[in-house]
Amino acid sequence: MARKNKIQELNDTLIDTLMNDLKDPEKCTPGLYQVVRGVITDNQAAVDNLDVDAIEAAADKIDMPFKFGN
Repeated sequence: MARKNKIQELNDTLIDTLMNDLKDPEKCTPGLYQVVRGVITDNQAAVDNLDVDAIEAAADKIDMPFKFGN
């Protein structure tokens, strides 16, 4: 398997795992949200191509137990 494919597979696995962790109230910590934010930043090009309505629908399904300060 080429290095690029391995990195993509690792990235896909990380994202799948993070999505599952976001559904587990015991794993939803500020640290988890920081990791998710980092993954989003690292994948900004892919995020920019997502439909705004899809992003809002996904955000509505995530029950954040706290708010981030600005």
